[in-house]
Amino acid sequence: MTQATINKKIKSANKKFKSAIVTLAAIGALAVQPTSFAADGDTGAFFGNNAPGKWIIGGKVAKVDANIIDEKDADAAGIVIGYEFARSIGNAGGSSTIEFEYITGDASIPSLGLDYDVDVANIFFTYRSAGTLYYKLKGGLSYADFQFTDSQFGNSDLEEVGLAFGVGLGYRVGDLGVLELEYSGDTSDADLGILGLNALLEF
Repeated sequence: MTQATINKKIKSANKKFKSAIVTLAAIGALAVQPTSFAADGDTGAFFGNNAPGKWIIGGKVAKVDANIIDEKDADAAGIVIGYEFARSIGNAGGSSTIEFEYITGDASIPSLGLDYDVDVANIFFTYRSAGTLYYKLKGGLSYADFQFTDSQFGNSDLEEVGLAFGVGLGYRVGDLGVLELEYSGDTSDADLGILGLNALLEF
């Protein structure tokens, strides 16, 4: 077994370990009882006169499209943390949030001898319409870090920062949280496209 093969196996194992940690952290967050985070309803004037708003935390699974010829989408998983402001927007009662998401994924193309890992960190301001079934709009900033491993040319790294935007559809599961299907992209040279499914707890 060559040193390059050994390094590749070690890198793959480390990536799987990191993905497992992120996924387990998200599952653990979803399992937390929301009553243990109860807030005083008479406080929080900055976020609304009657309530302090809600925290958001949960998990995400996604396909990350790097828009590079001959490279397939990366399978990814991540975590979402945010805050929903209590003051409603407009007469329809829509809500706004600030959300941070971290996604890590990888893909392999054996025919080309090429592997790549991608780590994405996004911060978004979002708007969700009112109702059990709702639409979601978001905009913010995106950071992406690519690590390429080529069997012929070795390792390389690419980092990009750009404006980000997204749309989605969601379903409110009572007062517990939401399920969302969403798509986001960015304006950097990486030109990322991310199709994701969120399971978020609100408390």
